[in-house]
Amino acid sequence: MAAVVAPLPLPAAARPRLRVGIVADSALQPRWVLEAFERVAASDFAEIAQLCVREAGEPLRKRVERWAFASDACVLEDLAKISIQPGDARDLDVIFALGAVDDSGLDGIARYGVWRFCADGVREVLAGDPVSMSGITVRLRAGAVPRLAYQSYSRTFPFSVARNREPLLRKTAEFAFRALRELHRSGLEWLEQCPPFEERKIENGNALRFLGSVCKRGIEKATTVDQWFLAWKFGESRFGSFPELAPDLAGFTRLMPPKDRYWADPFALEKNGRWYVFFEELPFAAGKAHISMIEVKPDGSSSRPQRVLERDYHLSYPFLVEHEGALYMIPESARNGTVEAWRCVEFPLRWKLERVLLSGVRCVDATFYRGEDRWWLFANLASGGTRVFDDELHLFHAADLLGDWKPHPRNPVKSDVRGARPAGRLYWRGGALYRPAQVCTPRYGAGLSLNRVLRITPRDYAERQAQVVLPSAEAGLLGLHTVNRAGALTVVDAFARRGRF
Repeated sequence: MAAVVAPLPLPAAARPRLRVGIVADSALQPRWVLEAFERVAASDFAEIAQLCVREAGEPLRKRVERWAFASDACVLEDLAKISIQPGDARDLDVIFALGAVDDSGLDGIARYGVWRFCADGVREVLAGDPVSMSGITVRLRAGAVPRLAYQSYSRTFPFSVARNREPLLRKTAEFAFRALRELHRSGLEWLEQCPPFEERKIENGNALRFLGSVCKRGIEKATTVDQWFLAWKFGESRFGSFPELAPDLAGFTRLMPPKDRYWADPFALEKNGRWYVFFEELPFAAGKAHISMIEVKPDGSSSRPQRVLERDYHLSYPFLVEHEGALYMIPESARNGTVEAWRCVEFPLRWKLERVLLSGVRCVDATFYRGEDRWWLFANLASGGTRVFDDELHLFHAADLLGDWKPHPRNPVKSDVRGARPAGRLYWRGGALYRPAQVCTPRYGAGLSLNRVLRITPRDYAERQAQVVLPSAEAGLLGLHTVNRAGALTVVDAFARRGRF
């Protein structure tokens, strides 16, 4: 009897496009929803096969929200603008329910269930919740618990509902494309492994509490100066390259800048038995930063800051890397739309632009790591045309530091304001690789998230949060967002408020 050989699964590129249906409560939907489906229709893995409108009337709450918290993302547009592919409308893989549609009658119509966007952005502001969750839920069959095919966390902007909703909804518009891309690649097995959806409980907001927080922040801005400053510590680490850090910076020497500027993003370098710290220096009046350097000593003394690199655009996060006998600095130059490698030609003050590694892309806090067979670049990018860079981690790889960089097929590999944005170079501890990241809620740079890298390949990336370091308010600290180590030296930046007068 001949053996039965199971057919090999088709590569993703050879699989037919997913056929997507839309059932809406009105032909007029918020602009962000239209943009979501326009991107799906333009993809090479999915197409819009059906559009059905069941006029249900917009709920009063939604009308009030659109009137009271107007934003560009919520302007109404006609779904008829979406490109529909001809074919048998009964042959659907996915069906999206929009608005007040009763989706219980849609079970069984599509192979991969009923999908919905979930995003609010109003309740979180009124309740003072530090994060706003958004995503896509999927009910695979009648009576099944909905699953999260995509989930993301954003920082809640506490003083404006409109300001909170605009980037939140713009980002959510990307999720249909990302989730359908993964479904096309991985199939039903992936959907069945998605976590169950549990609606976050948000306490009812208190209007007086909300107004009180607005007034308090106004007084703070008028009477205090927000500043990042540097701190360092010499000493051997029990864990080798692991940068041990106390929430109150006990044992660290603090170096405060003048009140007209801040110092942030420190990177340490040991050279010929001396220690140097390169960092972002931003004079408030200039509106942009340059890269400066100080020499620090174990006795707590330091040199005066020296300016080492300045351009006509903002520079920050001066990542340092030694490669093939040369020292390179790769500062953040997102405002120029580039990632630039500068080679040191005369240490420490002269640097020459060696190569533009990426152009036409706004990467913040580019962080490099040399793996076994390739280089990796971690950086955050804004989503959906917004200016919010804290949520989404992207990954790139190349055979050589100065070579051609390719984006990871699963970008963004992480979408979570609580631990996406890079916070310094990767390091090893106990045989495991760790990636420091910023906790950007309730404010930018509120703390550090130390994440263990579980898997990093040209097709996959996974990490798990191992530790969170939040600053001590009792020690006058309100933020930590970069940590690095070189030899016996650990450097960090910290955030504090100083009296303006």
